[in-house]
Amino acid sequence: MSAIKRVRESVDAKLDRLDVRADAFGAVLYRTKEQMDEPIEDGKREIHCALDKLKAELGKVKHLPAERKEKISAAMDALRLQTALGKAEASDALVAARRRVREISQNVEAEVEAGLVEVKSMPAEALDVAIGVYVRAVDRLDAELEAAETRFATTTARAGTAFDTRRQEVVNALVAFKQQLAAKKDHADEKLVAFEAEVRGGFAQVRKAFKDLFA
Repeated sequence: MSAIKRVRESVDAKLDRLDVRADAFGAVLYRTKEQMDEPIEDGKREIHCALDKLKAELGKVKHLPAERKEKISAAMDALRLQTALGKAEASDALVAARRRVREISQNVEAEVEAGLVEVKSMPAEALDVAIGVYVRAVDRLDAELEAAETRFATTTARAGTAFDTRRQEVVNALVAFKQQLAAKKDHADEKLVAFEAEVRGGFAQVRKAFKDLFA
């Protein structure tokens, strides 16, 4: 199994992905539309730093073919370009931006995996760390875009006692989910399909409550 696939399919990575999604959804509950761009821009900068580290470590891999290096570099440049674009002003633009980031980041990962297969080399520890940093950065930006996309879907300002009560209910659901997630992390070595499905189901309920709040 390739290094990136190993990280992506690990239970820890899957739980971390749900963790950052919960954090992103919780944060936008109290942000105005004008305030939601900052965490997205932070996520983009995090990806740029992760790409720099990953590229530097890949440069140390012996016998990586020049053609593969060019393909990896081109894929990374495309991701840099996509994440350097200006902020999205509407929900549909965020949907498109999130889809493009996913597509391009998956291409980066595919090219890196292909390169490591070609050289038949297990990544050094530093490269393994760089891959993990890259995966987390991509997942964080995806979570921020998803939360903003869902929040942007409403064009009507929400306020008042009833809204505040419903919003607190969503906050409480997020807190309960985070507690469930923490408990599951303590038993992540079980690596059970049912284990992951249960946690994903918990987040699906939170996400629905969030969407209903702003519907």
